[in-house]
Amino acid sequence: MKLTIFKQPAAYFKPFYYSATLLFFLLFCEMLSAQNLTSQRDLTEPESRTADALCGPVEIVTICTNQPDSLSRFFERGWGLRKSGPFSLSYREKKKLAKHWLLPANTNFQLMYFDRPAAAGTMLLRIIILEQNSPLTRSDYGPAENGPFTIGFPNARQEEVHDKMLSLGYTTLAPMQAALLSKPDGSKYKYLETIYKGPEWLHAVGIERGNGMPQLSNIDSLTGMGGPGYSAMNVTGMSDTMIAFLTNILGYELRRDQVWTTGNGSALGLPAGIPFRFVIAYAKGATSGHLLLMDFKKNQPIPSSHLPHLPNRGIGMYSVATDHLEEVLTRAIQAGIRVISPPQLCREPLKGSYKSMLLLAPNQVYFEVIERKK
Repeated sequence: MKLTIFKQPAAYFKPFYYSATLLFFLLFCEMLSAQNLTSQRDLTEPESRTADALCGPVEIVTICTNQPDSLSRFFERGWGLRKSGPFSLSYREKKKLAKHWLLPANTNFQLMYFDRPAAAGTMLLRIIILEQNSPLTRSDYGPAENGPFTIGFPNARQEEVHDKMLSLGYTTLAPMQAALLSKPDGSKYKYLETIYKGPEWLHAVGIERGNGMPQLSNIDSLTGMGGPGYSAMNVTGMSDTMIAFLTNILGYELRRDQVWTTGNGSALGLPAGIPFRFVIAYAKGATSGHLLLMDFKKNQPIPSSHLPHLPNRGIGMYSVATDHLEEVLTRAIQAGIRVISPPQLCREPLKGSYKSMLLLAPNQVYFEVIERKK
């Protein structure tokens, strides 16, 4: 007769217990993963309020040049911006602005502007046309050198933009980057990005987010074109000090602070596998006019060819507005930030009269802080 051996009750329960535990663990991980996906808010959906902002988004990017015709072709014909000027200034206006912007004595210059009036909230490009020759801040295309790098042009028709820019003879750092990225809800959206080479070693980014994702600046509903909407800087070796400047002095907030790695086909035109800290700083409540900071972790900082500020040619100054000019000034002084020009009244053709001061950021770029008119 075959002997049947019965197990203790606990022995029958263990397989069920382990299966239930595994099932619970998998469900928990899935729930946690879903929370991580949905908790990462989109850049254009701030939790903060505009009313809490010390300084607003970047309103003006100032570029020095002695190639006004080349810049006009790039920004007006290439990116569809409206051109105003060039404007000649009175002797008094010119002398006042030259002193405020620390231009060399007797510098002769005109002012020209580019904007997109049908896309509210996009940045103004202020061009200082220098009669005298001035050195370039950069020595080459690409992201290697520290200092201002790109101006971003969000749009809803990047493939058409790309064909147009190529037909005008402009080249790119790399072929158009195309990818499917994750929305906050976990679904996917189309992403297109290309960096174009402009005059004065300038770079302009054409960028489109599809599948219902909002663009990174307002766009003209008729043309599908937007921007200038943001600017990027290489801050290798100084990202912490630049973050402190933007957050502690200007009152900006960080909506991204991550370490990325370049992939195959990166729009930056770099080989795959290069790690860099990627920071996106916004004014509180803002949906555009933001600054991107890149700190390449394994690279030694490469200084710009010449100091990245006026009057050297290229991007040399960013302008933000505030209702609390004295508070920004006090913060700058307490933090040891150099005040290039104290608050004073200025006047220029497109803006009229205004009060502003200039600060020297840790990366040697000028930041103009303009007092809003009350």
